[in-house]
Amino acid sequence: MVAARREGEARALVAVAALAWLTLGACASAPPPPTTPCPTPPPCPAVDLVTTAPADPLGDVSIPPLPDWTNRYAAYDEGDVRFFLIEEVMRREGLTRWQAVELQNHYRDLSRAAAEGGPDAWYAEALRRVRAGEYESGYDAAKLAAAPAIVVFDLDDTLYDQRVARDACAQLVVGEGDGARHIALAPGWEDAFARLRKLGVAIAIFTANLDAPSRENLAAWTWEGKPLLGHPDIAAVMTNSYLVRQSKHEGPGKEKPSRGEPVMEASKDLRLFDESLERAIIVDDNPARLMQPGNARVPRKLDGDLVCDGDAATKKAQSRQLGAIVDEVADALAYAKGHPGVTFARAYRPFTLLGQVAVGYLVESGGMSAKAARDYVRAHPEAVSASF
Repeated sequence: MVAARREGEARALVAVAALAWLTLGACASAPPPPTTPCPTPPPCPAVDLVTTAPADPLGDVSIPPLPDWTNRYAAYDEGDVRFFLIEEVMRREGLTRWQAVELQNHYRDLSRAAAEGGPDAWYAEALRRVRAGEYESGYDAAKLAAAPAIVVFDLDDTLYDQRVARDACAQLVVGEGDGARHIALAPGWEDAFARLRKLGVAIAIFTANLDAPSRENLAAWTWEGKPLLGHPDIAAVMTNSYLVRQSKHEGPGKEKPSRGEPVMEASKDLRLFDESLERAIIVDDNPARLMQPGNARVPRKLDGDLVCDGDAATKKAQSRQLGAIVDEVADALAYAKGHPGVTFARAYRPFTLLGQVAVGYLVESGGMSAKAARDYVRAHPEAVSASF
């Protein structure tokens, strides 16, 4: 019985193999499907079956976008939040750097509003607004140009903390209900602003946070009874849409092919306030957003809850921090005035992110006093590294 079963299985396998052979033979011998005659002499031209995306009409003045995961604000972005090649826009349109960045801001506003016409029309309208002197930043070019020094302040964790845990620790409330923002202001901010004004210093504000809530906060925050947004003693207010990226073909060193200074992280460029970088500094707790560390004063992050409920040492340090920075500005202005040829930025360099590294090195390794190290750095700018 077993032999009979094996013989049956063998016959079945032979039948399957024969059927497969017949099928393949039939396919091989079947005539090919009809084809459309080639309208031109052979060989026929290849047919492109790939749909090509329309070209970006502003591609030659734009930086290709990075993936959303690189942008902490991507979930809140609306419209076309492209970054322009600022120096190319300057060259093409005959604009200053800050005007080119103002164009970027207007372009984004138009895209968020879904204005008619698309990218080309948004760019044209943004350019028209800039040429007409319409600056949402309130940029006061005359005030900035006339000032012996410009101090730019960050907002979040520098001038205010809008994440306080206890409402009682806030001095400013913006909005209503669950969406209200309870904001703790930096101790001594008002006195710091008044002292800077008395020194003739131009004050500007530059935050990386989103445009709308930042402007709402500044509209609700008053100084001498006037909102900071539009205040006559605030020379400019710049928000997220004024951040820039920079191609490797832009910036210092660009005269050599591919040797500029690329900037991938959307950052604050102090050249918007002073192209020479000899009169401007920025006070900002976040070095990752700064393009010029030799002009950046990095304070301890403001923590509204610690200012409110912390120990005596913390409260004292936080309450004196802005005043100490104004002392540094006054010291640098006095030094520059007494040393012809030394600019404010050079006189302030010992207090900056890069300058403090050099001063610390001279004190700890060179045996200098802090004052002697600061004066040495001022007299020998080469003692400070050009970048990190």
